[in-house]
Amino acid sequence: MESRVVGGRYLLLAELDRRGFGPAFRAEDRITGRQVVVTEIRLPDPPDRPDSLRDRLLTEVRTAGRLRHPGVVPVQDLVADRARDGSLREHLVTERPEARSLSEALADGPMPVRTVAAVGRDVLVALRAMHDSGVVHGGLTPDCVLLTTDGSALVTDIGLARAVGPRPVGTNGSVDPGAFAAPERGAGGSDAPSADLWALGAVLHHAVGRRPPANGPLTEVITGLTAADPAERLGPAEAAVLLERAARPRPTSGDLGRSRRLLLGAAAVLALIVIGLLVLVIGF
Repeated sequence: MESRVVGGRYLLLAELDRRGFGPAFRAEDRITGRQVVVTEIRLPDPPDRPDSLRDRLLTEVRTAGRLRHPGVVPVQDLVADRARDGSLREHLVTERPEARSLSEALADGPMPVRTVAAVGRDVLVALRAMHDSGVVHGGLTPDCVLLTTDGSALVTDIGLARAVGPRPVGTNGSVDPGAFAAPERGAGGSDAPSADLWALGAVLHHAVGRRPPANGPLTEVITGLTAADPAERLGPAEAAVLLERAARPRPTSGDLGRSRRLLLGAAAVLALIVIGLLVLVIGF
């Protein structure tokens, strides 16, 4: 790609196979020398007042920028510059984790239940940290969940859907963001932590293949989080317990075999003790 500098600071190096609210680029911060991600924010069509849009973006970016949590991709900057077509665009700058989106990962097919539960556990921890800080994501979808090389999950694009509207549907496995919006949002309700929890349940349902096991803790989480009435939804503490249980590895056959042998051995010893006591009693 033709190299260019955004905001007089960020040298674009390569376009990433990641679609959020516009094209995303791997870039180098020419001041710090660090690698970052620069996302070109695609504006609503037709755009509303540019000044009000930037005000909303600034508010959301500042709010997200104050968050410091290992499960949240840090926001670094928001700069206005020319896009490749010459139009003036806002560009969001974030840290660049070694990760790919959940949407990309699901292009290979549904994930195992325990893997989905582990992703949900990480995302829930990040959402609870946001909510405790008075922040609502407002647009959680599989595109907003990043899976790192060490297997953990991160949350990104906090508040962008609230500022500029839902992300567009992409062509690289991105899904319709409307499928992950809580019912009350479609009815004109305001964003709330409970809406983020509903979105998490929808993301987990999507990740497990739309047909979760008939029973088990993951199914209980999905059903509880996606209740239509916010007052009837599963709380974050209960969801955390169930996700931890669902993500727990099952004992291997070897572990089961050793446990069975130990139980049989203990039973044999107990039987010998009982026989010995009976012999003593009869002898007296």
